[in-house]
Amino acid sequence: MFKQLSRLILPIVVTVGVAGCSNTPTATKADIPLVHSSLAYSLAPDKELAINIPKANIYHDTQESFSIRFNGHQYESLKHYISATGNKCIRFSLQDGETASSDIQRKMTTCQRNGQWRVITPLVASATVQGE
Repeated sequence: MFKQLSRLILPIVVTVGVAGCSNTPTATKADIPLVHSSLAYSLAPDKELAINIPKANIYHDTQESFSIRFNGHQYESLKHYISATGNKCIRFSLQDGETASSDIQRKMTTCQRNGQWRVITPLVASATVQGE
């Protein structure tokens, strides 16, 4: 009986094993290098600026593009996503036609933390970001 059972189970086990070993995980591509996770928590909360974005949750859920005024400049939403920490985030870019001095952020990220939308200071910055 054991011989018959092993004849039936052995091909199944071998097939599953070969299929599992032949499938590779999908390749990922990042536009910036990974940073140590402890750096994400090194930002002091006082460095984050709370910002009022009416209906931001609705825009985030519908993935609808919208614009906001921040520090006297008009920004347009580019991406709506959920961060690795589980927060809703929206990426903004300075609208076309807006002139800005070198100290003005051309791109900014806001994330919802503790019920408030906050402008997040980037840990790292890249001069060229593809796809945006």
